[in-house]
Amino acid sequence: MQSLALLFALSALVATVVAVTAWRRRRVTSAVGTLAAVSAAIAVWSLASGLLIPFGDGALSRALVILLFLGITAVPPGFLCLSRALTDRGWRLPRRTALLLAVEPLLVTALVATDPWHRSFFPPAGGVLDPSGYTPLAWAHIAYSYVLLTIATARVFRAWVRGPRGQRVLYGLTLLAAVPPTVGNILNVTGTVQGVDLSPVGFCVTMVVSYWLFVRRSLHELVPVARQNVVDMIDDMIVTLDRSSRILDLNPAADRMVRRLMPDLPARLAGRAMSEVLCDVTLTEGTDTDRIYADYRGSGLDLNVRVSPLRDDRGDRVGWAVVARDITALNRHRRALEQANARLSEQLRTIEALRADLAEQAVRDTLTGLHNRRHLMDALCKGVQRAEEECSPLSVAVLDIDHFKQVNDRHGHRAGDRVLVRFAELLTAEARSGEVVARYGGEEFVVLLPGVTGEHASARLEELRRKVAADCIRADGHLLSITFSAGVAALTSGRSADDLLHIADQALYAAKRAGRNRIEQAAGSGPSTAAA
Repeated sequence: MQSLALLFALSALVATVVAVTAWRRRRVTSAVGTLAAVSAAIAVWSLASGLLIPFGDGALSRALVILLFLGITAVPPGFLCLSRALTDRGWRLPRRTALLLAVEPLLVTALVATDPWHRSFFPPAGGVLDPSGYTPLAWAHIAYSYVLLTIATARVFRAWVRGPRGQRVLYGLTLLAAVPPTVGNILNVTGTVQGVDLSPVGFCVTMVVSYWLFVRRSLHELVPVARQNVVDMIDDMIVTLDRSSRILDLNPAADRMVRRLMPDLPARLAGRAMSEVLCDVTLTEGTDTDRIYADYRGSGLDLNVRVSPLRDDRGDRVGWAVVARDITALNRHRRALEQANARLSEQLRTIEALRADLAEQAVRDTLTGLHNRRHLMDALCKGVQRAEEECSPLSVAVLDIDHFKQVNDRHGHRAGDRVLVRFAELLTAEARSGEVVARYGGEEFVVLLPGVTGEHASARLEELRRKVAADCIRADGHLLSITFSAGVAALTSGRSADDLLHIADQALYAAKRAGRNRIEQAAGSGPSTAAA
């Protein structure tokens, strides 16, 4: 009997060590925290079983029996939660589930504590472990416990059958670890072994193995991370090759894609050369390669293929990983976007051209095409400012067609318009880069000559006067000759744009008073030039 007491004490000690160690690491995963709680219950069970041997007939027997059933009733719900945490990494015990699982242990413990008064749980004669006189309530507790343990075992068994290949060994060890307590409990319940509760000793073995599985081995090996399922759900083609470029494995997306490209492929692709499946994909010895295949082999598919060498711990290449993505829709959207951007850019250019054309029309004379008075005044103000800043010369000439009213009266306004257009053409032909030719109003025109002194401006206008006088204009069957008079003013210190234009206009009137068909310079701009 003393050896049995020592065995239970050792079992309680081992379960306590496992409970304390696991509790310290409970934040790693919910499975470790659940393991700590189950180990604590087994420690209580073992301790009470060991103490009942020397004190089974003493005053402490009632308290020890209550303590015993606290551990007994907590173990089956604990194993149920442990199986769930083992097979589902993200599982956490809901509060409602915890309350429901606590009902039966609390109820059984209350029945055990009050059994001397109602005698409905233990047999009238015999001990706690005497199955010959178990009452219906006791058998109901046993049945309930086995239901929970069966559910837990079935859950682990299903994970062992259906889980990833790398996890099956772990689930198998968990199932084997549950054999000792199950056998011991069956021997006690059937009466094969009486007087000694073997279950806590067996459960202690289970806890040691579970602790080794959960804590000593890396956690990612314990909890099933269904990598294969994740790979199977990926829409990209994933193929692994050996050193000889033969297919080792491929996911369903890869199988669908290559059969779409090559419908005549055999049913089994594993073991075939990569060149038989994707013949244009090149495998290099160096680093990763990334290549885009547009309309791959006339299939209508655009593929983005990435090839990465697989290396072992020594850095030697042992194969390749080929990942291909169907980018047909992406390229279609990209091309549609590029076309839309091109159309938008063309529309913007058209709008800008229209805007510039409208802006230009706003400063152009509709008949002659020359700049109008509005543009002239803006250019004149800027020209005066620039000439003052750069200390450069600036001249302005105001021109007026001689006897233009007689042309309208004798030949009509259409002939007059033709004269204005032809005169504008002659002015434009003689203008140089940077000079502004504008229609000031009616038959008056203005020429802005930046960088030109008054004398040079008069000389150029004199040359223009000769060309205009020698030119003939055909209008409604008539040949018309015209002349013009002009006044020239050069910018001097203190003159504004309006002043400069006014002085040139005064010089023009002086030319008209002097007989027309001549160029007259304003005072300070140089000598006047009469008609030849």
